[in-house]
Order: sequence, then structure tokens, then C-alpha cells
Amino acid sequence: MAMRSSITFLAIALFASGCAHYPVNAPLAAVDDRTGYRFENTAFSTNSDDLLLMLAFSGGGTRAAALDYGVLEELARTGVGPPSEQHRLLDEVDLISSVSGGSFTAAYYALWGDRIFSDFEPQFLNKSVHNALRLRILAPWNTVRLFSPTFNRSDLAAEYYDRLLFKGATFGDLAARPGAPFLIINSTDLASGSRFEFTQDQFDFLKSDLSQFPIARAVAASSAHPLLLSPVVLKNYSASPQSGEPEWIASALTDPAASSRLRNLALQARSYLDGDKRRFIHLVDGGVSDNLGLRGSTDSAVVYAGGSRPSPALQKARRIAVIIVDANTDPDYGWDSTERSPGFWNLLGLVGGVPIRRYSFETIELFRESYYYSAENSYIYLPKEDTYAACRVRSSRRATTGTISFSSRRLESLA
Repeated sequence: MAMRSSITFLAIALFASGCAHYPVNAPLAAVDDRTGYRFENTAFSTNSDDLLLMLAFSGGGTRAAALDYGVLEELARTGVGPPSEQHRLLDEVDLISSVSGGSFTAAYYALWGDRIFSDFEPQFLNKSVHNALRLRILAPWNTVRLFSPTFNRSDLAAEYYDRLLFKGATFGDLAARPGAPFLIINSTDLASGSRFEFTQDQFDFLKSDLSQFPIARAVAASSAHPLLLSPVVLKNYSASPQSGEPEWIASALTDPAASSRLRNLALQARSYLDGDKRRFIHLVDGGVSDNLGLRGSTDSAVVYAGGSRPSPALQKARRIAVIIVDANTDPDYGWDSTERSPGFWNLLGLVGGVPIRRYSFETIELFRESYYYSAENSYIYLPKEDTYAACRVRSSRRATTGTISFSSRRLESLA
């Protein structure tokens, strides 16, 4: 009798695991630059046309999410403009680019706006999200689902994030919210190691409709740490029928004067159009390719320098201000005080953190060089003087909460 019950349970478990499948991203009927979640299709009702204000939210787990939240609070307290037209500096934000832990704060604000100041702390920051997710993974009914080859830990995490924060919202809901900053959630293409962003421009390569894609799954992909969580899988529809490629790709690959950076970006983009070879795209934590959320803007500057025309919003901007919210901590030299070698887990953390810190430094320098170069050569139609201001907010080691303050005098003068 006991054996029969065990066999019955096993059969039910196998059947249940076979039914579990991640939500498949929807196909796109036709590529149309005038529709979809794109920066150029975003309408800003309150901010200045001649100022482009961007926030870059780095990775760093809950520490990053808390630091980003503090920056949003400070921006909401900072008034700009003449007395008769005084408004919040937060209302000037045009774009938020986020990675990993920073994507939780960025996506919540982009979707729900000022509700973040009453809801986000109790619903997310004050919760032990990692422990709650671990308990869900260990729950028997979810353990059975995880036996399925088409359902993994990140799919389970996406369900939890959706229930906790995003309530079924999709990128179509983001596009319908007037005055919201444009959101770029960044992840990493596991096969190529390149940055993958959740915008319709990126989804065009897959012939997929981003408007139906859940925000929670994008956040799950952006924060899918390779050692702890599994890749988020996207279906690539570009093989049927064969897709044409954007003009800038062919131009970059045939122009002998094109920069090596531009050619590399073109080859990465072209790889998605080979839908027979790349039928599915596997995405992991965005921090693997760019832990600051700045590479997207740098890539755009490289494409503009190659001859592509910037979006109308960028053409109107005379000044660019960037607030880099970097949750990465300073190097820990504690191990240098002893001759003992670090243990396995400490060594793993150090090996992972060192290249991210070094790569982040290079990303910031490349960002500065790219935009100064673009301004000097009129690729982004900016004057040569005072076009770029940057404010970098750093976190202290092991800090997870606290009020953020920074000097916004230069940003106020831009607004």
C-alpha cells in the first residue's frame, strides 16, 4: 500500500513538473518605430526640453535598492526653477537605466510614481526578500515544478516579484503612464556576454512584442545572479519569416572607417537576427555586462558617432545631467592583515567583485569620453561648453538603509 502511494505521488509529481512552463514572450506582428516602448515615443509633460536628466542605478542587491530609494527621496525634496515655476528635481528625470538590485527601485517608481514613498519600504526594503524566495523554492509544490526543464528558479522569482511589487503590470502599462521617466532595465545575454535591455528597440531584433511582457520578469532577468538563480529565457521569432536588419548594422559592417566599437555592436545586434541558430536567448544578471547601467548610453553615443540620427528628444537637449548611483563598496583590505588565505565563499566574493569594480571605472571613463566626443563633433547636437554634468553617489560598506544627500547645486543650475 505504501509503495502504491509512493508511485502515485511520483506519477502526479512528474505530471505536474511536465506542465510547468515559463510565460513565453509574445511575437510581434510588424516592426514599427512609431509604436512600442521606445524613448522617442515617451511624452514628458513636466520636465525641461533642453535638459536631459538621467539616473543610472547600479547593481548591489538590497543595498542598491535602498540607496536608489534614498536618492529618489532627495530628488523629490530638491526644488528647481524660478519661484513662479518651482518644481521638484525628481520631475525633471527623463530616463532611468537600472541593473540588478537597482531594477527593483527603478521599475517600481517608473510604474507607480510617488506611491514608492509610502509603499516601497514596508513592501520591499524592510522584508527579507532572499529568505522569502528561498522558502518558496523549498516549498514542496514549487520543488515539483522546478523539476520541469522549462521552469526554473528565476521563473519562480519572477512570480514572487510580481505578487509582491508589480501586480501583473507589463511594459504596455509603463507606456500608458503619462509623464513617467523612460525605464531601461538591463540584463546580460549569457551566450554573447553583451548587454540586453528591455526596450522595444531590443525586442525588435527578436520580433517580439515588449508591451505584453511582464515587468517582473524583466526585473528577474536583471537580477538573476548566475550562481544563485537560473537564466530567464526569451523566444526568438526572427527566423520566421526572415527579418530584415536595421540600416545602421549593414552600414557599420561595410564601412571601412567604422570604429571597432561600432562594428562589435553591429555584430552583436545581427546575431539576434539568426533565429535558426539563436532560437532562444538566455538572460542573466545585468551586472555581468554592466554593473552601473551606463553602457546603454555609451553604446548609443557610439552608434550616433557612426552616422545614425539621435532621437528627437536627444536632439532638443542642450545639456545632459547624469546621476550615477553606485552601490558598489570600496575594496576591503581586511584579508591583507593576515597571512591566511580567504575561504571559498570569501574568495568567490572577492573574485566576483574585483572585475566589476575595475569594469565600472572603465565604463564611467568611456561614458565621459563618448559624450564629450559626440558633443565636439555635433553627433548629438549639443553645444561644446557645459554639456555634461555628473554626480556620483556611492554607498558605504554594508550600508543598507539611510538618508541620502548630495550637492545638487550644479544640477539645479542646469534645470
